[in-house]
Amino acid sequence: MNAARRSVDGPLRGVRIVDLSTVLSGPVATTLMADQGASVIKVEAPGAGDLTRQISTRSNGVTAMFQLANRGKRAITIDLTREQGKVVMHKLAAKADVFVQNFRPGVADRIGIGYDALREVNNALIYLSISGFGSRGPLAQTKVYDNLIQAASGFASVQSGADGHPTFIKNLACDKITALTAAQAITAALYARAVGRGGQHVELAMLDAAVWFLWTDRATEFTWTGPNVKVLPSLSQYDVTRFKDGWGTIAAVTDEEFAGLCRALGVGHIADDPRFTTMTKRLSDPDYPRVYREIVQGAAGQFTVGEALRRLSEAKVPAVAAVSLSEIPDHPQIIANGLIVTDEHPVAGPLRQPRPAARFSATPAAAAGPAPLRGQDTDAILDELGYDAVARDALRADGAVA
Repeated sequence: MNAARRSVDGPLRGVRIVDLSTVLSGPVATTLMADQGASVIKVEAPGAGDLTRQISTRSNGVTAMFQLANRGKRAITIDLTREQGKVVMHKLAAKADVFVQNFRPGVADRIGIGYDALREVNNALIYLSISGFGSRGPLAQTKVYDNLIQAASGFASVQSGADGHPTFIKNLACDKITALTAAQAITAALYARAVGRGGQHVELAMLDAAVWFLWTDRATEFTWTGPNVKVLPSLSQYDVTRFKDGWGTIAAVTDEEFAGLCRALGVGHIADDPRFTTMTKRLSDPDYPRVYREIVQGAAGQFTVGEALRRLSEAKVPAVAAVSLSEIPDHPQIIANGLIVTDEHPVAGPLRQPRPAARFSATPAAAAGPAPLRGQDTDAILDELGYDAVARDALRADGAVA
């Protein structure tokens, strides 16, 4: 049974992508591009296929994670250990604009689908290699999942509390940061090719993407290397605030916002304290974190969430209630944005998911349709490559495709 795939008239319409990647770092990148109009062929090995077909919430055997990371793609199953499987892969690459894989360094070359091999059949190809730690160095051959990168990049460290205990973000953040970086890198390489600079090999390490992402706000004390450096705490060290009947967060960054916060919560004397009248003083004073936590945040507990948000809004202090994921579809701002859209998977049934976040005025993006079943488009893709029914049957008999 085939999923109903829709044509998307997005900014990447006409771009052809062959995606061998698995789990999230590569698949999410190519799904972003499918949402923007690219034609993406997902290549899976025989057997169970992508790991995300096996994990997360299921409906009629289809996992939500696979749907969300692979919507709008076509699927073919190829055994790259078979010589004819490699031939099929080379034919796919010859017609592609972009090729994506996230094998460990050296694997693609060993099985005959590395950049140098595919450049021989398509010298205009944009070839993206995603790895965990990079293609060189002591950790290059380490098998990687998101938690390893959270630990190695400092992500877990910056989540630690007063006890210094590293804590993971309960989200596959480094996979998705890598995916966003990958999608941007691919489109940059496509632009370079469009202006005459040819195809190229793009290497992306998850570690590099994660450290780059952290550095701007959480590594400022390691940026300046001269002797005249004054270290101040990061502005990103926000916290949740407990109100009488729930939780929220407040972002009083400027001096005006801090004064407004204190007065809105009935502790105006803190705003008048000469130690805290400017941002520089607050960030420099060793007693400020305690005062903020015990007095300012403590005062919030006398108000309900609604009362506090009203008072803070009147004081022009940014604040919102903390929302659970289950509340997202019915949140009035989410509804106003039209963010959650519905669809129908031919096997799993009805579903809801976020539309593409960026909205283009002239080249609209959209969720291009349900994720594919394993190998559902093998025959159609082989036909496009010039294999007739007899040749397709021979490939299946050989075990090269399924």
